[in-house]
Amino acid sequence: MHEADMNDYKKYGIEDLVWDTFFRQWVLTPTRESDRVWKQLQVENPEMTDNINKAREVVLSLRVAEPEISTAEISKLVKETISKTTPGGITVMEPEAFRVIPFYKKFWFRIAASLTFVMFFAWLAKSRLPESNLAKFGEKENLATDSGLLIEKINTTKAPLLVSLEDGSRVTLAPESRIRYARKFVGGKREVYLTGEAFFDISKDPARPFFVYANELVTKVLGTSFTIKAYKTSKEVTVEVKTGRVSVFTQLDPDVEEKINNRELEGVVLSPNQKIIYARDQIRMVKTLVEKPEIIISKAKAPQFIFEDAPVSEVFDSIGKAYGIDILYDEELLKGCPLTAILENQTLHEKLTIICKAIEANYEILDGQIVVHGKGCKN
Repeated sequence: MHEADMNDYKKYGIEDLVWDTFFRQWVLTPTRESDRVWKQLQVENPEMTDNINKAREVVLSLRVAEPEISTAEISKLVKETISKTTPGGITVMEPEAFRVIPFYKKFWFRIAASLTFVMFFAWLAKSRLPESNLAKFGEKENLATDSGLLIEKINTTKAPLLVSLEDGSRVTLAPESRIRYARKFVGGKREVYLTGEAFFDISKDPARPFFVYANELVTKVLGTSFTIKAYKTSKEVTVEVKTGRVSVFTQLDPDVEEKINNRELEGVVLSPNQKIIYARDQIRMVKTLVEKPEIIISKAKAPQFIFEDAPVSEVFDSIGKAYGIDILYDEELLKGCPLTAILENQTLHEKLTIICKAIEANYEILDGQIVVHGKGCKN
């Protein structure tokens, strides 16, 4: 995390921190580097300590709850967490709260925490959003736009249907799917409405973000390619990113208007080979990897995955850059692990399985990243 990026956190409130991936990683899976960064940020900006401590306590409190916790219990838990402050408004934190815990410990405990955390904020968003906002989004697909009535394309064939938009964007519409859009985009936004499945290849235009409304989800991009599956009868909505970055948030989000009107990407941000699965009946989002991650760099620049007595850190870094996926591991613990292997024709998961077997480790997917667990190598 660069210094310039960390400066952005000076504007963050409690809820912004709790939603932030880098902050949650520090709280739930701290490393020496992340612990140093967050401590330094507080030393240099003591006015942030209050919000950081409160947000940290919310994340830690939610992780001990079961995924089936009721909304009433969640509400009580969060109120108790936020209210545990001193008369001066500063949360009391024990010194050991900043103790670095190896990330490979208590992994299943963190999985339950992640599920509970997402369910809580989905419930919070639903409880806080005015009914008028719900009605507005529900009606929006049937309204005329500033540039006239929406055009509707329905794919009644058994083959994909290519739809070209006036801004140069291209949408490949799957069978039994439909899309609505304006003949000409006006103003500062480009908006379309999807039912079913489509692959989007969006032309870059930072001044006019592109929005896809699909069931309960809003996907916001500046220029990238991705797939959305949002059938009316399906219990899930998924967004998979091929290139670039997109942000995803629900129409129940209490800050949905602000996230739509802000030029920045907010919400849950996805990078290449990542996807969001939104469970509609549970109002829950899970960030993970696509089923078959692909190498995102050009073939001319793609590395040869041929290693001979190479440090495993070098191997993980090479693979992570090629696929655009963060691979987290304890560098100090695995620094004595050399690897000799040819990993040219395997899938990403096959590569990781071979590596982990060679160094007596295993891996999990957490929040769209690869987390490697190991005890070190015997020299």
